[in-house]
Amino acid sequence: MQSDRDVHDAAAAPRAAAAVPPLVSDASRAGWFAQIGLELVSASSSEVLAEWSISERHLQPHGIVHGGVYASVVESCCSIGALLAAPAGKQVVGVENHTSFLRPVRAGRLRARAVAVHAGRQAQLWECAILDEGNRLIATGRVRLFCVDAPGAAQP
Repeated sequence: MQSDRDVHDAAAAPRAAAAVPPLVSDASRAGWFAQIGLELVSASSSEVLAEWSISERHLQPHGIVHGGVYASVVESCCSIGALLAAPAGKQVVGVENHTSFLRPVRAGRLRARAVAVHAGRQAQLWECAILDEGNRLIATGRVRLFCVDAPGAAQP
């Protein structure tokens, strides 16, 4: 199992960006991603990278980023990776999201890196680290997901 420090160190390390698959790229331009301004940098079955700039829409009444924003980014990034790692004919549904808030943020650009801890045929566990522009760990999270039959998928 990876520690929060392992996820942080890996998130801070420079890496080459992989292409975002078309299905994921199209979905990420609308809906919730557009509402929160989340931009996918790369996505694969083992890692998802995303970034966003903080604006007033992300702040709670005390002027810091609302915890729900972090939980949403964690859920979104982990879910994209899990979908890409799911067996053919399956889709994923989140069943648990545990997000920890470590440091308040009022402005700037944040980046998230989600990695697979376990990507099985029936269940997956992903974790995500969110860092600020100074590579400080802002929030971490884990999402547990189940693989279920996709609508219209052939049943064995």
